Amino acid sequence: MSKKIFAMKNILGFAITLLFLGSCTSETSTSTTELISETPIEIPKESTVDTSPVKEKFIPKKNPVRLGSSSVRLATQEKLDKMHENLMNQMETGFAVNDVTAYAKEAELYMGIYGDSLAAEHLFSAGELYRGIGDFTKALDTWYIVYRSYDRDGHPKAPHAMFQCGFTYDSVLNKKDLAKTLYKMFLKRYPNHALAKDAKLLLVNLDKSPEDLIKEFQKKNKQ
Repeated sequence: MSKKIFAMKNILGFAITLLFLGSCTSETSTSTTELISETPIEIPKESTVDTSPVKEKFIPKKNPVRLGSSSVRLATQEKLDKMHENLMNQMETGFAVNDVTAYAKEAELYMGIYGDSLAAEHLFSAGELYRGIGDFTKALDTWYIVYRSYDRDGHPKAPHAMFQCGFTYDSVLNKKDLAKTLYKMFLKRYPNHALAKDAKLLLVNLDKSPEDLIKEFQKKNKQ
């Protein structure tokens, strides 16, 4: 039964990982509450085939965010974007360890020099990629850098970094005491964050046995 619960947690971890991997786009606001809304798609009961020619719509490519005016700084930002794009293209085939390491080092170097919001985006993605290749120690170290460096500035990636640390200790490394500490810290520091509900649920279930979780899961399904 414990294997089933562990598998369920891994599935949840993988889902959360996919949600964050795409970040690294633009300079985000300093709000700690993020709202995601979905509009249901209504499918008509009867559909007809339109045989008229379809004109291709031109969708302009969104320009990447650039900060500063130094040619070296701008060139480094472009390099990081290309490295990240290359890694995103490896999602189906598996990430190359050397590419992940190179990207993470470049992002950390950029942060050490400029320390802007783009560095937080790239470093957070590097942590996700480290997790993707199974290097959880480096993932935790990288997320800690993001939290430590950007929490006071109110960067949106700071709370996500703390949550990911707690979730990794919980679902992957099975270090429940550290996970509990981080979940509590998260709720105290970010009580109104979009992930606060998840942190509360994970904290409640942290000390429950696999058997108890399975019973609760089965009970909810019967309702």
